[in-house]
Amino acid sequence: MHTTLKRILRVLCLEAIPDWEKILPQALFALRTVINDSTGLSPAELIHRKNLRTPVMLLYEKLTEEEHVESSVVDYVFELINRMKRCQELAILHMEVVKQKQKLWYDRRTVKRQFQLGELVLVIAPSRSNKLSAQWVGPGEIVQQLSETNYVVKFPEKDKTPVYHVNMLKPYHQREENINLLCINLLKHDEEEDIPSLELENERSGWSKIISVVQLNSKLSQIQRGQLKELLYEYSNLFSNIPGCTDLAEHDIELESERAIFAKPYRMSPRQIEILKSEVNKMIELKIIEPGESDFTSPLILVEAQKRYRQLNISLFLDLTRGYWQIPLSPRAQRYASFVTTFGTFKPLRLPFGLKNAPYYISRLMANLLRNCEDFAVPYLDDIAIFPLAWNDHLKHLKDVFDRLRSAKLHIKPSKCQFAQAYVKYLGHLVGQGLRTPGELKVQVIKDFPIPTNKTQVRAFLGLSGYYRRYIPEFPPSNRSSTDRFT
Repeated sequence: MHTTLKRILRVLCLEAIPDWEKILPQALFALRTVINDSTGLSPAELIHRKNLRTPVMLLYEKLTEEEHVESSVVDYVFELINRMKRCQELAILHMEVVKQKQKLWYDRRTVKRQFQLGELVLVIAPSRSNKLSAQWVGPGEIVQQLSETNYVVKFPEKDKTPVYHVNMLKPYHQREENINLLCINLLKHDEEEDIPSLELENERSGWSKIISVVQLNSKLSQIQRGQLKELLYEYSNLFSNIPGCTDLAEHDIELESERAIFAKPYRMSPRQIEILKSEVNKMIELKIIEPGESDFTSPLILVEAQKRYRQLNISLFLDLTRGYWQIPLSPRAQRYASFVTTFGTFKPLRLPFGLKNAPYYISRLMANLLRNCEDFAVPYLDDIAIFPLAWNDHLKHLKDVFDRLRSAKLHIKPSKCQFAQAYVKYLGHLVGQGLRTPGELKVQVIKDFPIPTNKTQVRAFLGLSGYYRRYIPEFPPSNRSSTDRFT
């Protein structure tokens, strides 16, 4: 009632500021004649057994001109008592219905809480510094349960054991105790091995492995092995672990607004800072970045490098040496793509991995580079798949691709190349000898997927298995019906 009265007074003060107190009786009259949601009756009906005569009721009586019937005082008193009793019964009955409805809505989001004897809890209590604010104190121990909602809590520093309602309690979760141990022998943990590291490998590392694989490949004849080795030696300068720098393209960034964006570096542990410094120094040595200043800076995030050993599908697979880093940036793009660390600001000279449009740009570069080679070479980002027809044609195609890479000043990573493979993996598929099958690892993941028990798990399973829909007969119709059922 007080909240409703405050709202009415607020409206009166806004609409009739000079003389709001003059219309206050009319506001109280309206409150006394309106029907209450809980009782189903107005306050006037509960007190006087009938509602007050409002202007609408007076107009109705004037129009109908009902005759007033005189009654004795005794009859009027008995009639008044009966009406008041009937109003009371109606109010109680309506209150019970409203209470059940309110309880139903309240219980939809409530959880029954119960504590065991000896359990540690926190108690909400007024703050000592500010009595109008509350804070959680404790922990205290449950020593007795008086009812379903009342508990006796004992605090170590207090002699009294007060009683608290369950709404004033919450469980106390104790932190695990840490024990500091000094070891003389340094242990190498597994988690340290997963931290990414940019290895400055020997420029020619992996070249000997390529030659040995070609030499030992039993699927090629002696003449074919010699021809392939001769071709690889002719283009040996393409195979390097140091990224090249192409002159076919230069990545540029154009913004809709020139409003400077300067972000602070993220907080890192001392070990992460040490790793980051090492990586930055290596990138400076490779001339991928340089120290500088810019009004556009973004924080740097350490991301674990994927230890993937990709083998492309047909017969030959080429992987560029950090393909993104072989595309230069324009001066404007260097300004926009600058990043900040706790030990300085740096400007990238080559295309970074994290730019949103970087995959599209390198895909467009590779498509332009291998234009008119669609019959025997397919690029995917910085990877190139070359599938053979006849052996002599295959050597010509390989020479054509090498010439294009050399003219573009792009380098190939030796350790990622595969030559004359019968079966290789690519994008989760096992391809070779004219066949394409799903990868064993992905198939095992689908087999081990738990039985879905809700809509979210069903959608997750459909998304996982949908990658291999081409291997499942009538998979699209069943998938569509399942998707429509859960939308």
